[in-house]
Amino acid sequence: MIAACLSAACEPPPDAAADGSVAADAADRADGGARARRIVILLIGDGMGRGQIDAASLYRQGATGRLHLQSLPVHAEVVTGNLSGITDSAAAATALATGELTWNGSLGIGRHGLEVENLVELAHRRGQRAGIVTTALLPHATPAGFTAHQGSRADYLLIAEDEALGARPEVLLGGGSAYYDGPGSGSLREAGDLVESLQDRGYGVVRTASELGSADPAEASGLLGLFASDHMTWVLDRPEDTTEPTLAEMSAAALRWLDAGADSSGFFLMIEGARIDMACHGNDLERAIHETLAFDDAVRTVTDWADGRPEVTVLVTADHETGGLEILEPSGAGELPQVRWRWTQHSNARVDLFASGPGVDGLADRARDQRWIHATIVSLLSGEPLAAPPPALVADGNLVDLRYRAAEQIVTSGFGAGYNQLDALWLDADEEGLSLGVEGLFEWDHNAVVALIDVDLGAGTGPAALAQALSDPIGRLDGILSSSSLLDPGVDGWGADWALASFGGSDPRAGDRWDDGGLRGLTPASGAPDDLFWGAAATNFGEGVRTRGDAVAASPSPGEGWEARIAWSQLYPTLGGQVPPGATLGIAAVLVNDDGGYTSNQALPPFPDGTENPGRSLTPLPGVVRFVIDSDLDGLPDVDLMPTVVEP
Repeated sequence: MIAACLSAACEPPPDAAADGSVAADAADRADGGARARRIVILLIGDGMGRGQIDAASLYRQGATGRLHLQSLPVHAEVVTGNLSGITDSAAAATALATGELTWNGSLGIGRHGLEVENLVELAHRRGQRAGIVTTALLPHATPAGFTAHQGSRADYLLIAEDEALGARPEVLLGGGSAYYDGPGSGSLREAGDLVESLQDRGYGVVRTASELGSADPAEASGLLGLFASDHMTWVLDRPEDTTEPTLAEMSAAALRWLDAGADSSGFFLMIEGARIDMACHGNDLERAIHETLAFDDAVRTVTDWADGRPEVTVLVTADHETGGLEILEPSGAGELPQVRWRWTQHSNARVDLFASGPGVDGLADRARDQRWIHATIVSLLSGEPLAAPPPALVADGNLVDLRYRAAEQIVTSGFGAGYNQLDALWLDADEEGLSLGVEGLFEWDHNAVVALIDVDLGAGTGPAALAQALSDPIGRLDGILSSSSLLDPGVDGWGADWALASFGGSDPRAGDRWDDGGLRGLTPASGAPDDLFWGAAATNFGEGVRTRGDAVAASPSPGEGWEARIAWSQLYPTLGGQVPPGATLGIAAVLVNDDGGYTSNQALPPFPDGTENPGRSLTPLPGVVRFVIDSDLDGLPDVDLMPTVVEP
């Protein structure tokens, strides 16, 4: 069986002409060729997935689809995975602000550790103004992605210095006075007064809603608003006599200030509803709804201001979804709907993009990653054609960007078609690592998909059969592997060096070490049979591929599934991120039950047609996929040869 290189996956991204999302349209030029005034406003609902939007709409209107943000004319989907797998706010903000994929926790720093220009810096370089508005503390992850260059999102004091002394947007509104005020009562700074530094540069400083409303753009070069020592108060907890402005009021003030000083150059403004995410981390539905509604009010304020201004583009999205929120039963207006939360962390669910104004039509009805939003904004601010982001291998669960569909299923699942099935094995690689994907359906909280990887097919350095070869009882995944009934596939020189697995839909990020998912070393070089090594891999599931046994059977989503990204430095730890000359992998995948000892008939390469579940019988793997990484023997990955299936 020869793997197929699907044409859609092998083609480069469409160029600007094909995309049609080019800022240089009829609204782009004014005064017979003079540079046009360009205004781009990006609103980010932190953690705001479709469940949060639906819950807020139900609470306010008694029906879904009724939030103001949903009325914007252009709608698209956004894929949020990054180098770590499931993104955090820092990496997502970096992708949106710089167009670079990075690791979780990093701010304004690309995959190779170098600083990358953000949109605030781009606007300033072009003589345009910029603003940042948030309900979090100003040096928090999302605003920091647009204003800072730091390796850790936790370095709030350093991030605040980057914001005030480096990027220095003309408008900074939010919480976090403890990180800006000079040493003294309530401040966390031991030296330096960032408020004073900005005042010395002509900034006005406000600390209440009243002061914000009366601040005059004609009297200052910029505006710093610090309305809380830390994050701003929850909407639900604000007293009637609060001195804190709403997100809508801050947005209106930012527009007034930036517009007054933008002259003919225009500006960029980022507005964040930050506490949606914080509520969802606590699975606090009521607070999540009220924060989402406050964000929607800010969107209305912005679109009302933009109405009649043809040079304004508005983009509304989220950095990621938090909590895995699902609506179970709708509610009437003013009532909380019945919901289910998956967990208290971020999910890989796609988020929405709503947009209006010039340059956004090419985004309509498509699923693109966050770099496309950045590319669109750059095109709009600069007036240059949209530059399509380059292809990137990341673990996002969308498998069609992998070059090779290496093996296909021919057996109907014995673990429940529509619930648990392995449909195809996808593979690709580049100079940094291996990408492995399994297309199919995977049940929450049950069963495990196991991918075995031989890093030197033909050498037999790992166990040829897992059955009775491992005995590590600590950790769910270690126990699943140790209980395996799998025997040698009968392929010369096969030996599994690593096992990549996920129990019940778990998807650890590159920096996580979870006992129910991830990478395990099976050889003496990386562990012991009774103490498996826990390696690093970024994993993720695609859209709509995780199922529930108490729900109706799902239909497979072609090209979506479980995806992993493993660095060469992990698979070949002694080679410093390189591969050995002629590197050739052997790979096989199989679906097993909760304890790992019961084998399904779902394997890739597949069992013969008509095979029933082998169950607890000792069962040989039906074959392996041979994947040549270095075909010209120079020690550099080229992946020029299509994978082939090797059978006994």
